[in-house]
Formats: sequence, C-alpha cells, structure tokens
Amino acid sequence: MNLSVNEFLDTVQNPLTRKGYRHGIKKFCDYYEKTAEEILNQRKDDLTQKTGENLIEYKNRSVRFSTEIEKFHGYLLDKGFSTNSARSLTIGIRQLFRFYQMPVQIRAGSKVTKTVKTSKSFPLRIEHVRRMFDIADIRERVILSMATDLGLRIGDFIAIKKEEIPSLDQQTPIPFDTMTGKEEVVAYGFLSQETVDLLKVYLPTLTKKSNPYLFPSNGKSHISDEWLSKLLKRLAQKAKIPMNNKSLTFHCFRKMLISASIDSGIGLTAGKKLVGKAIPQSDDTYLTTINLKKKFIQLKSFQTIKQKPKVETETIEKLQKAVTKLQEDLTIQQTITNSISKENLKIRHELGRIQPIVDFVNTYNRDKEHQKLLEFVKAEGESDPAYASDIILDETLEEEMLEISEKEGISKAEAMGKIAR
Repeated sequence: MNLSVNEFLDTVQNPLTRKGYRHGIKKFCDYYEKTAEEILNQRKDDLTQKTGENLIEYKNRSVRFSTEIEKFHGYLLDKGFSTNSARSLTIGIRQLFRFYQMPVQIRAGSKVTKTVKTSKSFPLRIEHVRRMFDIADIRERVILSMATDLGLRIGDFIAIKKEEIPSLDQQTPIPFDTMTGKEEVVAYGFLSQETVDLLKVYLPTLTKKSNPYLFPSNGKSHISDEWLSKLLKRLAQKAKIPMNNKSLTFHCFRKMLISASIDSGIGLTAGKKLVGKAIPQSDDTYLTTINLKKKFIQLKSFQTIKQKPKVETETIEKLQKAVTKLQEDLTIQQTITNSISKENLKIRHELGRIQPIVDFVNTYNRDKEHQKLLEFVKAEGESDPAYASDIILDETLEEEMLEISEKEGISKAEAMGKIAR
C-alpha cells in the first residue's frame, strides 16, 4: 500500500485542523530527519515481527515512535514552545499513524498529553453579542444568532446546508440536530424564535441555487473558517468591544453556551448535549428531546440577543402583580363559596327531614284540618311529646293512628309520625 501524507490530510475537513496537522508533521520530519513517507514505512516495519526475532526485540521496536514522540515533545519545550503548543504539534504525526491503522500508544502519565489552562480566549458574553448584532447586516446577524443558539464548532457550523434547515413554520424552539465531525456525536440543538425570524428574511436572499450551503462563498463551497474568524474580529472592533489582548474566535460561542448552561441552572450535562460534546452514557439516559427543549427555553432566558424594552418589561411586571392579586381574591371567594356550600348542604338536609310531613300536610285541602295537623306536630315537638287528646282529627286518620299505636305498642304521637313519613 502506498503511504501518503496528502491522502491523510485530504480527509481532514476542518481547514484549521488540517493546517495544524501539516505543520506538526513537518516539524516532526525535520526533527527526525526523514520524510513522512519514510517514517510511515519505518512504522510499518516496526509492527512486523521478523523471522527469528524474539518477542522482546519485537516489542522494543514496536514502541520506537512512542519514545520518539516523547523526545520530540521535550525538544519543542526546550525550543521555547508552550506546553499546549508542544502537545498540539505532536497530534499531527499521531493522527497520521492512526489513519493508517498503526496507532502509537502514549504511556500513562506522559507529558505529551499534558495541557495547562490558558486565559488567551476572550470571555464572550451575551452583551458582547448584542453590541455586534446592532451593527451587523442580515447575514452577520444570522451567524451571530445561530452561533448563540447552537454553540457548534466552526467546521460543523460553516458546513450547514440550506436543505438542512427545518420548516420555519413550526412552533419555536425548533429542533436542529447536527452530527459533529470531530467527536461524531449528535448535537441536539434548537433554533430560537429570533433566529427563525432572521432566517425567514435571509434565506430568500440566497440567489445562487447551485451553492447548497447556508453561508456560501463566492465559489461553490461555504465560507472558510478564516473568513468567519476575521468577521468576528471586525464586528468586535466596529462595536468597540475592549478585547484586552484576548482572542475572539468562533469557539468562544461554544464556551459561552456551556458557561450559560451552568449559570441558567440547566446543568453542564444538558449544555454538552446541546452542543454535541461527548457525555457518559449513564447521564445520556436521562436527557430526552422533550427535556432538552425545556432546558433550551430556560437557557434562552439568559441568552436572548434582542432585549425587551424597559416599558414592556414594566408593563409585564404590573400585569404579573395584577394577576397575583386576582389569584388572591379568587382564593378568598373560593373559601366563602365553600362555606356557603356547606351551609346549604346542612339546610338541605334539614329540609329533607321535614319534607314528608309537608307532603302529608299538602294532601289536606281544608284550613281546619291543616290547623289540627300543625297543633299535633307542635305537640310532638315538645320535650316530653304526648298526644294531645283534645285535638280531633279526620275520622279515617284517627282510626289509622289508633290501629298503628295498638298494633306496634307505641304512642299515638309516634304512630302519627309514621303516618307522616
């Protein structure tokens, strides 16, 4: 098989990454004093056990370039390169070996893999984005708004195609999933209402139908990462944002979103899920698309580019207070209603008890008979109820009452009560 550096570099999509790999490989070749092709063939030979060679000799040859890369890293540090730069320059040759299925294993604890936290990156915040947004044109505004929503790496962002934009007539936020190139992890992002409004204006301006990209170049490809980096620097300068010797890159949007994930309370894991950063499988189980949508809405309350006018905010606060007052009044009214309802039930129960007597009374049409019944009921309600013998009732009623009294061995008043029921 013909081993070629160019074949490897052609597979690297990100121009900046490709440039970094090429530079690192050249540095290693100069240090090792061999061409890349010679180094690849030597690596291939090291991994092939020779006839009559014992296992120890073979193992020592197979780790040759692990040792050489560590020496190369130390050489770079001696030349004045920073810890992070020295590590980055070793990645190109390591990835070249990996591409041809001849990976180099770096020993645990090696300085080659060490990095230090730097403060060269500009701490981008949403207020900086707002200032750039105010002086930007429509395409630049789309870039700023989508970058704030998605937090993608620059290579994944500039490669977005027009056909990948979902229907903008959906309810926002609109899901926008992207397979990331570096980690091959899906970024479960969303497009906010302000981004959707901008896209509806921007998309009709893309007159070059032959160019499929959302942010096309003058040719048939998309804008370059160099062009986008220069755009951000120009917008920052035009917006008069003090950089304080820091570097504003597209990656700052990614850091801003992840930081806002912590500040907004949605959590680091959800932030990584939104931007397409690898997370443990155990955490991934608990983040469904529905939960992420809710978390994105919560995040955007901290990351909205278009601020609401002060008058509108004050009006909303007044409405919120009015609603709270109405809710309190409603609670009081509900309490009163419940009390009345309980009293009504009590009255209804009492009416139910005397209703049979009322119905019985209504069967008599003469006022004289009504008077007799009322006197009888009054007598029955005394503390020591006794039948008033001087009250003369209808003969039929009198006979029925006496019959019940004698038959059941009860008083005439109790017999009259049974007739009433």
